[in-house]
Amino acid sequence: MPSVIMPKLPIPTIDRTRKHAAIARVARYGTVGLLLCSFIATHYPADQLPHEVAQADKLLHFVAYLSLAYAALVSWDLAIGPLRPAHYFTVWLVGTLYGAFDEITQIPVGRHGDIHDWLYDVMGVVFALILFRVTRPALSRLLGILKPEVAVN
Repeated sequence: MPSVIMPKLPIPTIDRTRKHAAIARVARYGTVGLLLCSFIATHYPADQLPHEVAQADKLLHFVAYLSLAYAALVSWDLAIGPLRPAHYFTVWLVGTLYGAFDEITQIPVGRHGDIHDWLYDVMGVVFALILFRVTRPALSRLLGILKPEVAVN
């Protein structure tokens, strides 16, 4: 029985224009900035927070981790081209572990780690993964620099 030889798919490449480099740099620095702002906000003493922040705590966790994960995905896509399933898994894993780390490290600064906050963190990461997958084609057209995804059989 003859064996079937699968054709090799081309490895996606990125057009390394100045525009691309500038957008990639802004995305990377923006992601790091979001991470720092998020860390500072979650480690700010609870007794000094406005009452409204405490009421919107879960929503803020969800939005923060949605933003962080989405920014990380965009930055990574700009750096290496279309993301593969392993990249999505890595963003989920790092986001999940960072969420746990974030909750645990709040304890020494007089706040409390909350499993429900962590669950909202994880939900934000998962929603970002879905949102990025759905919006990537539009983002590609908007920025005009992301390479189209190549179907993998």
